[in-house]
Amino acid sequence: MTASQQKTPRPSRKIPKSLIYEQWGGKIYYRKGYQEVLKGLKTPEEIMGSSGLQSVLVGYVFASIFTHLRKKYFILTNEAGLHLAKRENMAGDIAIFDKTVLKPELVTTKYPDVPPKVVIEVDIEVELKKETEFDYVFRKSNRLIAFDTEKIIWIFSKIQKVFVFEPNQEPVILGWNNDIEVLEGVSFNIAQFLEEEGIEVSKEL
Repeated sequence: MTASQQKTPRPSRKIPKSLIYEQWGGKIYYRKGYQEVLKGLKTPEEIMGSSGLQSVLVGYVFASIFTHLRKKYFILTNEAGLHLAKRENMAGDIAIFDKTVLKPELVTTKYPDVPPKVVIEVDIEVELKKETEFDYVFRKSNRLIAFDTEKIIWIFSKIQKVFVFEPNQEPVILGWNNDIEVLEGVSFNIAQFLEEEGIEVSKEL
């Protein structure tokens, strides 16, 4: 076979950086729904936003803790970025930083590269292929703990559970009708909030 007869390898399709949600642990995590964007079935903007329920829950948790913690902590939201190491970047729904760690002069246009004291996540925003959602949750939580984060709280709307990870402790799984302490006696209660707002959420088993 001559060189002219040889088939030219088809270039791999390059995935836009805008569809990357996180990169850490030697893996790139793309936004949920990114494959539909690549197929032309959705626009990037259609998968960027959070669901109504997710947005409401993030807003509620943020409002519950902001007034009580704002003097001692910076409370970042809106997919707060976090730079852990070279080529390791995470995103979080809410990240709480002690102001003695994330000092005012370190608040710049770049991702913070110091550990948050607490990270709070509502549901999972990445598309997973070779690992389960719980694999991802445990791996991400353990990576944050290795980065010196003291508490990671995951809120799952489908099963109405809250997972709490802390260093040197087994994860705690609670129903979201429990009071979930964030810091210094400041807590939130998802079920109570939803009932007060008249929002009904079906539980998936």
